[in-house]
Amino acid sequence: MKKIAILIAITTFFIFAPKEEVKAQCKQQKVYECARQGGNAIYLRDFNTKLKSVKSSADLNGTKWPVVLNRGTRYRFILCTPAGSGNDVKLTLFDSKSPETSPYNSTEKSGSDMFDFVCNRSGVYYVSIRLKDDVKNQKTCAVGILSFVGKNQ
Repeated sequence: MKKIAILIAITTFFIFAPKEEVKAQCKQQKVYECARQGGNAIYLRDFNTKLKSVKSSADLNGTKWPVVLNRGTRYRFILCTPAGSGNDVKLTLFDSKSPETSPYNSTEKSGSDMFDFVCNRSGVYYVSIRLKDDVKNQKTCAVGILSFVGKNQ
């Protein structure tokens, strides 16, 4: 009888315990929603990351991924963030020969913002998703999508 009472107490605890939502990376549903915003572009890859503001400018927030892009091809980069992130996240495309110093293109709006990039030189590029430098005390997630639009004529 004592074992049954303990089992009922444990079960009741898990049923009525406050539920905490874990916000690590954006859920897969956010990736699907973001990929559908590319129009008739063909989905190639997603960049899913969690972000938090940093204490000093020497620390880095966000993530950077290498991608190989081909000459003469038009690509579309899409940035999506959850509601309530404001304009705090930016997606930037960099050349591997001069990373972080001369971006090719950048989007600094959250929600659903995109830009097209026509690749003039085949090679390795970097996609960076970061919080803006002036953002304080924020944690969020972001999804970047790389899509193929077509060959540039």
